[in-house]
Amino acid sequence: MGAVKFKTNGKQIPLIPLNGQNDFIFEDDELAFFPGQLSRIADLYNGGMDVPEIADAEDRTIKEILLALIDLAYKEQITRPLAYIY
Repeated sequence: MGAVKFKTNGKQIPLIPLNGQNDFIFEDDELAFFPGQLSRIADLYNGGMDVPEIADAEDRTIKEILLALIDLAYKEQITRPLAYIY
């Protein structure tokens, strides 16, 4: 049996044994992006495009664009709010 390693900011890396009982998320999505694609997504979003439009323009799923935007928000590369707090 192998183990899945996760990148963390902590000092320990949690290991989850691959035992067939774990639930994995986003396993059917492509979470790698072509060179320059994340920059294009940020530019399109910052320019006012909405998520479904960006998904169509980049030939990606809406979920993949949302995950890319979350990553870009953490890296402070988008200027428009990603979510509004009421």
